[in-house]
Amino acid sequence: MKLGRVLRILISLILLVIVIANVGADRLWETLTTIAPIWFLIALAFHLCGIVIRTLRWAILVRSLGVQVSFGRLFYLYMAGTFFNTFLPTGIGGDVVKIVDLTPDSGGARAFSTVFADRLTGILGSSLIALIVALFDPVDVPPALVTLIALVSGGILLASLLLTQQRLIDRVMRHVPGWSKLLSKGKIRRVYEALTSYSIGVIARSTLISLPFTLTVIASQVALARGLGLQVPVQYFALFIPMTALIQMIPISFNGLGVREGTYQALFGTVGVAGDQAVAMSLMYYVLRVVTGLIGGLMYLIGNLRSTRSKAASDLEKIEGARTPDRDSRPDAE
Repeated sequence: MKLGRVLRILISLILLVIVIANVGADRLWETLTTIAPIWFLIALAFHLCGIVIRTLRWAILVRSLGVQVSFGRLFYLYMAGTFFNTFLPTGIGGDVVKIVDLTPDSGGARAFSTVFADRLTGILGSSLIALIVALFDPVDVPPALVTLIALVSGGILLASLLLTQQRLIDRVMRHVPGWSKLLSKGKIRRVYEALTSYSIGVIARSTLISLPFTLTVIASQVALARGLGLQVPVQYFALFIPMTALIQMIPISFNGLGVREGTYQALFGTVGVAGDQAVAMSLMYYVLRVVTGLIGGLMYLIGNLRSTRSKAASDLEKIEGARTPDRDSRPDAE
């Protein structure tokens, strides 16, 4: 195992120990064991609905580049991606799997661009919901947090719009030393062209689909909170979930563990949620992701087994065909 992965795991363990020690292990365990199974299943249903919506968003991006892949295959890749995102240290292992598996159909550059644009417009959609809530329901929301959300939303919106402005980027960047030399490299040029080949309409549709996806994320975490007996107003989830998602993307921990729990404790603590309750919500959401990841892993295993059997059967047919001479070429027995 590489040193970087070991360090991420160690950082997650250290952060978890600090967070759990801070809130009290006994109190945390008592809170976790109060989860109502029915609410967990409701949260799981919302979470799976969210993956269906994310697949639809990805399909829009994929097909806008002229790549014809069925919705079922994209959903299969998304579910497989959840397995690798959950159980690999980086948190982007699932993205790599999606890129690799989509490359035969689209080419590596376009596969990478669709996964990148999918991530970006997803973050943009959740950030916009957070911004709307912060602006129109600012009760108990610190002004600094509203400002931070606005800056993040604006930055991601700008980055998303740049995906549609290849000519503008070319005009601006041609004055930058080394830009032309960089693009002279074939792979980099193909990735750049794929990243900047989307229309505003495609990015807008992808972002709009991100809005109901974000609502499913909020709904699943509200359901977990209800299952733990917590009555946290919905608007706080809309505010804090996007910020937590951005923070845990910083590559310093194993799948955001420790970072996410500390962030939940800090953010939900500002609106009166006890530390053990905030950390319990975060840990239950991680359990939810693990369950979804295991489902995705099972789908990936079954898919690979079917693919292997199909390939083996095809190879066997070729071998049998080579061994069996054509009837017309056989010599007469007379």
